[in-house]
Amino acid sequence: MIEYYRGAYGANLLTRWHGSSLAKAFIPGGLSVLLYLILFYFDTTPEEEVYLNHPYAVGVLVSSVSFLIIFRANYGYQRYWEACTTVHHLMSKWMDCAIFIGVFHLQSEHYKDMRPPNFFDYNELNDLNLTRDRETAPPPLEEELVNDNMNMGSPTSFASSERSIEIGPSHSDDRAQLRRRRYEKSIHSTKNTIRGASVDTIDRSHDQTRLFGPGRLDGGWGKMYPNDINGKPTATYYDIQKFGKDASRIPPSEPLDKRGFASTKGGRTPSLFLQELTHLSSLLCAVALTTLRNDLDDVESPLGVYTPGQKWPEVDPHYLSKDVRRQAYEQGPFMRNIRYLLGIDQTKHARTIYNAARPMLVIGGVSDNEIAFLQRARGPSAKTQLVWSWISDLIIREHHSGTLGNVGPPIISRIIQFLSDGMLYYNHARKIMFTPFPFPHAQLSAFFVLMMVLAIPLLMVQYANEHWLGAILTFLTVTCLAGLHEVARELENPFRNAPNDVPLCTLLAFYNEALITMFSGHHPDAYWNESEIIKKRSREKAINGVKKEVSQVGALEIPTLSESDSAEEENVAVKKLFEVKNASTDALPQSVDSLEELKRLIEKQEEKIKELQNRVQKKGDRVEKQVK
Repeated sequence: MIEYYRGAYGANLLTRWHGSSLAKAFIPGGLSVLLYLILFYFDTTPEEEVYLNHPYAVGVLVSSVSFLIIFRANYGYQRYWEACTTVHHLMSKWMDCAIFIGVFHLQSEHYKDMRPPNFFDYNELNDLNLTRDRETAPPPLEEELVNDNMNMGSPTSFASSERSIEIGPSHSDDRAQLRRRRYEKSIHSTKNTIRGASVDTIDRSHDQTRLFGPGRLDGGWGKMYPNDINGKPTATYYDIQKFGKDASRIPPSEPLDKRGFASTKGGRTPSLFLQELTHLSSLLCAVALTTLRNDLDDVESPLGVYTPGQKWPEVDPHYLSKDVRRQAYEQGPFMRNIRYLLGIDQTKHARTIYNAARPMLVIGGVSDNEIAFLQRARGPSAKTQLVWSWISDLIIREHHSGTLGNVGPPIISRIIQFLSDGMLYYNHARKIMFTPFPFPHAQLSAFFVLMMVLAIPLLMVQYANEHWLGAILTFLTVTCLAGLHEVARELENPFRNAPNDVPLCTLLAFYNEALITMFSGHHPDAYWNESEIIKKRSREKAINGVKKEVSQVGALEIPTLSESDSAEEENVAVKKLFEVKNASTDALPQSVDSLEELKRLIEKQEEKIKELQNRVQKKGDRVEKQVK
């Protein structure tokens, strides 16, 4: 695929030869001009004996040929666009399958220690009127507030407002803030973003209206892997031992590892199941794309090792490295352009060298055993179907063993459906690659384009009074028709006709990097249970519970007993005594923190109870003595 930018009126596009249909059309256009000049200068026919009395005859021919060529060019473009669509569809379906399997794998019992909290288990937080906003909107600018007041019909003076309005920052401050945000909130890692991330900008004092914890930049893997040697946690792509107890929440000060989530800076490698899943998914896509760009069994289709974080493969062969271009094109740039203009560059040998110079890269590489099985499978469809069966076998086998957690069979069948949909789109792409544009129409188009090289000069000789004007019109007309025909030829097979082919190597690299995101773990902000709002609300709830329980115990009335009370009054007092004792026991809170605060109060109540019991006992002894 040729990348280009929009210059002034597209004039910058005229200097490119390799991959240009215009350059190819120059050859028949030049031949037609040569024929026109021969007819103009060497034709000895008298002027009164003209070949054509009216240009309508040749005009009918030109119109018919134009319709014929435009029809082919239209279908050539449809084949090219459909090829792009099917490739993206098959990659999307296989990516969906892999990502779903990776997510289900994290729900298995092996990863219960690293799971984030669930909102279902904290339903009481909905009563606190919290939000999950990551950021708050900046204050409005003064100019915006003035416009709002004018639109509402209120005075523009802020002093006349019933309530005070806080003026936002000036335009210069706002521009500076936007520049800082450009670096701090960019989704791409650049030198400026790395420089901005070297300072710890985390706000430790969390807004009490937001449920937003400090987060974990290790994706939770630090909660999963303890270090048996020093007892400190370890992670995969994030060095959690470097910054102490808050390591999982501090952005790294050094440049990010180019390997991304596949890095092992944290001391651990990713899950073995996830590694196997990414390898097989990458291998499936690589084999499928390899069979699309090369359909010959006796031609080598090499596979390579993909290194996460490596430079993206070039989509335009013109910008390949010198070593790769030297391998892909045995001739120099001049002979390469000549062969392209003559249409003899896409030979079997040339495609073999070009494909070998740009192998399809697989995560983890390809083993000798896998190559042996792929070589044993005969035909492009058989090779792709073989790898498809490998990944299907892995999914079903691991599902039965519990690797995918408590996921029901209908969900697993949906995952297999994703794989099947990917194969469906792969066969659509093979339809375009294997079935060429119908030969009868291609032959007819080629014949009449060549006829235009003869017909257009004859027409111009009859009706152009100036030779230079006739030569220009002849060249432009033939070049237009021939160029449109070459466009159709270039787009009819978008997997072979380099450099106007679909950039399969680059698309595979995008696919591989997307697969590696399975190693990331959970969302970094999903660990909101470590938020200060949770701790504060828990403390407030405990203190309020203690106060309520203390007030319940303190409100109990201890019965009093005097010397002159009757026996009936004494019995009533004793009953109240036991009610007080039971009530104080029932009101006793179950929280450990509240026991300490109630200790003194209970001791006082026990002293009063013992005093009342002694007085009742003495009263009873006196009554017994009187009876005796």
